[in-house]
Amino acid sequence: MRPILFHIGSHTVSSFFFLVVIATVTSTLYACWIGRKNGLSATTILDMGMIGMIAGVLGSRIFHILVEFPAYYWEKPMRVFDFGRGGFVSWGGFLTLCVAFLIYFKIKRLPILPYFDILAVAAPIIKFWIRVACLLAGCCYGFPTRLPWGITFTQPDTTAHYYMGAVPLHPTQVYSMIHALLLFALVNWVYRNRRFAGQATCILAMGWSLPRAFIEFFRGDIDRGVYFGGMISTGQLMGLAIFVFFLVLYRTLAKRHAA
Repeated sequence: MRPILFHIGSHTVSSFFFLVVIATVTSTLYACWIGRKNGLSATTILDMGMIGMIAGVLGSRIFHILVEFPAYYWEKPMRVFDFGRGGFVSWGGFLTLCVAFLIYFKIKRLPILPYFDILAVAAPIIKFWIRVACLLAGCCYGFPTRLPWGITFTQPDTTAHYYMGAVPLHPTQVYSMIHALLLFALVNWVYRNRRFAGQATCILAMGWSLPRAFIEFFRGDIDRGVYFGGMISTGQLMGLAIFVFFLVLYRTLAKRHAA
């Protein structure tokens, strides 16, 4: 795999951040296309793309540093800037992004749910590219496996090789990429057939959290935070909480629409 994608003179370009840009551009363009077809402001959606990229990257990095592995960064604080090894937690980015958007819509005095639904139809695109980035960086890796589709990280600069060595691992990044494609199809179908504002948002959150929690059972990077002897992780606890919250929200919005 390739944590460093290419060099420009003496500067290195990490595959993770390059693909974060690809994820932001493609998802924002798609969201603009869908939004304009449904009478929403392309300018607002472009603002969401910029805000989302900054808030998502900062939130996912800060969450990883403070919650998952603070001792690693306390030992050598400059590791905070070692982005080539990964170290981003999607749940942290998700929460920071939501807070940033709520503040933005409060300031702009715009309806929240219609724009969140547009975010929902494009969000699986972001998930797909981020997991491609994880695959190249060798982060978010799986447990050792004897299954024929196991992936061996032979590049010493990858996080997977650093911690697990050159052994076949569950391709959890690929599992997540498949999940992203299925989620994209589901959420876009729901959005086309939506009955109320916020429906696609709730389906995205529920469809994101439970499969993500299931994939966590195959993850081998214990620095993400594990409890009860490794039986459950921080991501699974958060996924369960988010699923319950959006299930309640879905039922509330559906009842309000029916009334």
